[in-house]
Amino acid sequence: MAKVEKKVSTVPVSPRLTQTRLPVLVDPERIPAQMVAKDVPDFINRTSLAKIAQEKKLMAEKTRESTQKKYPSSLLYKFHENKGGRSLEEVRREVDDEFNKQLAFDSSFYHEPPDFSKVKADVKLNTSTVLKEDFLYRRQQAKDAALLRQYEEELRDPFDYYMWQHEMKERDHQDKLKQVVFRREQAKQTSIEAKDAMEKQREDNMKIANLMREQAEVIKDQKDLEKEIEMLHNKELVHKISEVRDKNPIEAAQKVIKERIEIGKRVREELEEKRLLKEEEDRREEELKADRIRQLRAMNTVHKEHIAVFDPTLTAGVTLLDQMSYMEMKIRRQQEKMKAEEAEALKRQEIADEKKRKLDDLERRKDTIMRARELKAATGKSNRQKMLETKKREEEELDQARREADSLVKQEIARKHELKRLEQEALKAEEARIKRQQQYLGVAMGQVEQMRERELQMARERQVREQEKEAKLKTASKVATSLSDRKNKIHIETVTQKSRLAEIAERDLAVEMEKKLAIEKFKSSVVEKKELFREGQQQHDATKTASIEHNPYAHRISEESLTKVRTMQKMSRSLSGGAGDNRGGAQPSKRVQIQ
Repeated sequence: MAKVEKKVSTVPVSPRLTQTRLPVLVDPERIPAQMVAKDVPDFINRTSLAKIAQEKKLMAEKTRESTQKKYPSSLLYKFHENKGGRSLEEVRREVDDEFNKQLAFDSSFYHEPPDFSKVKADVKLNTSTVLKEDFLYRRQQAKDAALLRQYEEELRDPFDYYMWQHEMKERDHQDKLKQVVFRREQAKQTSIEAKDAMEKQREDNMKIANLMREQAEVIKDQKDLEKEIEMLHNKELVHKISEVRDKNPIEAAQKVIKERIEIGKRVREELEEKRLLKEEEDRREEELKADRIRQLRAMNTVHKEHIAVFDPTLTAGVTLLDQMSYMEMKIRRQQEKMKAEEAEALKRQEIADEKKRKLDDLERRKDTIMRARELKAATGKSNRQKMLETKKREEEELDQARREADSLVKQEIARKHELKRLEQEALKAEEARIKRQQQYLGVAMGQVEQMRERELQMARERQVREQEKEAKLKTASKVATSLSDRKNKIHIETVTQKSRLAEIAERDLAVEMEKKLAIEKFKSSVVEKKELFREGQQQHDATKTASIEHNPYAHRISEESLTKVRTMQKMSRSLSGGAGDNRGGAQPSKRVQIQ
């Protein structure tokens, strides 16, 4: 064995470490603590929403016109709609005609479809289909076997029961068909009752709607009153907020500046402490690295000679349990390989036998399925024939029942028509009787007319005599009437003037009463609103008292903060002097203009 050459020892090189520099902190940005309120722009009072909308509309029109001028129609892309002087539609039609010529719809030969009743169809069955149908066939066999076992054990046949059940179903079906006429009459009566019910429902709905309208009016009045109370509360809240609005931002800004100064001091102190700790930690790491380098140098400077000789018959250690030599391992691997080949050959033979057995079983099941199919086809054909006959018989019975029902309905309609005809004939007979009676009374009517003419002649004569008498009286009273007309005219004018004055006085009195009632109603509403506001204030005080009793600590803190704010306001007001008062007096005028 050749000697192993010695490796060159590693020479450690110290890294060039530099001392870390302290981070350069950026000075904090100075925030101005003075809050200056700007004046309201003058253009707000010179414009309106309608004017702004009009300006936007004009601007949109100008933009649209400029865009249309920028992109004229000459820049638009033109698609090629023709090919070789012909339109695409003509080319497409020509290609379709050439393709349709290849289809040959007018061929002279014709193949009839196969008749599978004469020629057996070649249907290929896969394994899943065969197993599925075999499972269904065996399940049906198990049901038949269980039914036969039941016949043998119970010694009775339920065929009579099934026949009785079928007869009862047929009878029920006939009864159902016979009830059609009864249901029609019942439907007519139901429609009449439904109309009455709908009318009653409509009346009830009207009552409920009126009641809901009244309730809505009451709720509306109540909501209006609540809105007025809420408005008063909001006005008071706005007044409170406006009192402290001018001072709190300045104090908050000063407080933030002080907090940032304190935070900067704490951050610088923490950075100094971390820098000192980092220096101490770096010093300890340097000492530890130096010690490790000395140990590695001492270990690598001394080397021992070692010669390794390989023997394939020897083990790595004591020959116990899983310890074996290289030669023994090769022999055992060959033995295991031979065993695996023999097991593989045996397994292949078993798989081939299992496949052959499955194929034989599948063929046997296939033969059973084909026989069952033939039997089922014959049974199904007979069952379909019976079903067609039964369906035809049911349709005939249904037609018979419908004809009977139609005949009953026609008889009912004919009876009603007969009653109506008899009623009309009776009315016609009564009319003829009245006419005959009027004809019998015609002779007496002639004598009555003669008597009437005589009486009318006498009446005319009396009327002429009375007219002559009245003419004489008129000529006599005409002079007296002309004298009394003037007196009556004066009297009527006096009475008319008095009645007009009385009406005016009565109207003024009514207007005065209405004014008094309106004033009293307004006073009562104001008193009621004040009472409601007082009750709301009392409820608020009671709620506030309950909250104070529930959490006295929070109330004490809020009172202290409120006292502090008021003290600061007094101090700022005393420091500001007259300038603050002037600024405070000028501000409300701007607020009024904005509103």
